[in-house]
Amino acid sequence: MKLPTLVWTQIKQPENTDTFYPRVIAFTIDELTLLNKGLKYNLNHKQKNWIKTLTLEAESAITQLPTHEQDHIRYQVAHNVTRLNKQQGEKLANNAIQNMRKTINQM
Repeated sequence: MKLPTLVWTQIKQPENTDTFYPRVIAFTIDELTLLNKGLKYNLNHKQKNWIKTLTLEAESAITQLPTHEQDHIRYQVAHNVTRLNKQQGEKLANNAIQNMRKTINQM
């Protein structure tokens, strides 16, 4: 008697008749273009004071150099940092990067 009831409980179909539908996600065109760039796409998100941090790191590295080379390297670093400041000012005007960041934040 016990064996037929156990077999019957194993064969019995579940009574739940709920139907589940696949999840629908709607993306905007900007979001789709960003997603189509792939997983390896990098937005180069830099903090506001990244140039100051770079300058401090360069100065700490310069102090490890021999003393007769330090002034020459400091001049080169100062020239490169000035050039980076100019380039950053131009890039801030570029709205494409800012739009991509906004799109990521909305997702």
